[in-house]
Amino acid sequence: MDDLMTRVRRVLNYKVSIEALIEVAMWLAVPHLIIGLTWAFFHPDAVLQLEVQLDRILPAGADVGAYVIAALLWPALLVLPPLCMA
Repeated sequence: MDDLMTRVRRVLNYKVSIEALIEVAMWLAVPHLIIGLTWAFFHPDAVLQLEVQLDRILPAGADVGAYVIAALLWPALLVLPPLCMA
């Protein structure tokens, strides 16, 4: 147990710059967005439901906004039932 705590302390004491954290976040965002855009392409019914909801708020950019939301929030759209979007 002490050996594990020593390893944990050593990892937590490692200094990381803010720019390194931002770079890691950007590299992790690329596959997330690619998967999200692919998911949105193959699920046009979910994107259409989002577009209908956005059309009330943002009539000029509802179609683009629906694809952006679907690309960003695709894990939530997988879990939530379609009734929540109506």
